[in-house]
Amino acid sequence: MNEFQLIQQYFQQPNLAFSNAYLRHGIGDDCATLNIPSEFDLHLSLDTLVEDVHFPKQANAFDIATRALAVSISDLAAMGAIPIGFTLAITLPSNDESWIKAFTAGVAQAAQFYHCPLIGGDTTKGPCLVLSLQVHGITPNGKGLSRGGAQLGDKVYVSGNLGDAAGALPMVLNDPSLNTGLAQQYYAPIAQIEFAQAIKGYASSCLDISDGLVQDLNHLCKASNVGMVIDPGLIPMSDELLKTYGNAQALTYALSGGDDYQLAYTAEDCQYGICIGEVVAGEKVEVKGMTLAAGGYQHF
Repeated sequence: MNEFQLIQQYFQQPNLAFSNAYLRHGIGDDCATLNIPSEFDLHLSLDTLVEDVHFPKQANAFDIATRALAVSISDLAAMGAIPIGFTLAITLPSNDESWIKAFTAGVAQAAQFYHCPLIGGDTTKGPCLVLSLQVHGITPNGKGLSRGGAQLGDKVYVSGNLGDAAGALPMVLNDPSLNTGLAQQYYAPIAQIEFAQAIKGYASSCLDISDGLVQDLNHLCKASNVGMVIDPGLIPMSDELLKTYGNAQALTYALSGGDDYQLAYTAEDCQYGICIGEVVAGEKVEVKGMTLAAGGYQHF
């Protein structure tokens, strides 16, 4: 099967390359064309995922696909944006049809879940699997969320449990085919699109937790010129994580493990989410009763 046959059979399927009100031209033209009404801002984010860096090489193709789109769309959630489409550039070591069929089934399921169609991309052959996804989303003019804006006296919130994906990682590395229990949180995180819409009227700053809670909160601190004090006793963790690892290790995963893709945000007050601390004068995050070494994921 050549490149164009592969695209037509697997990537142009109607449950993946579907249309919406903002798409004029999608797969099949030289460019995708988006029609964005003047009352909306367009938000773009680009993520690249490499085998054995962002996911195990032997992982199930379906799971790789659902994870790839979810973690990319999570950046739109952090900005309070609604997804309207994505592009995918995929480098394949071979054109294994059974693998490609499973991969496109996974990405189609995620595309349907987030109402976010594939609108273009590129395929090429290379030494290892590499995925580059650019996601597109919209907000009403000036109504998006951002990292800057936290104010002294604001409370610090998260949208849900932390640490599950980090707790799953040793299991996934040991058995890449595992996709239940904690491993499900690693392969199938939920980008908090709907939650972000609920907090837009409250949040003064926001980001998604991809590299670890403390490291990511420090990004909020830097962007907003503030500090934060976090109460470790308030950090939400799942029963399964606590049962598997005990409180001390579970808390370490929750603070610095990464790959949670929950939202962390600040607000004067908010009826949604879990309050874990407050914004104070300063320039970094402090966790009560703990001395933290540098943590969180970095590529270099």
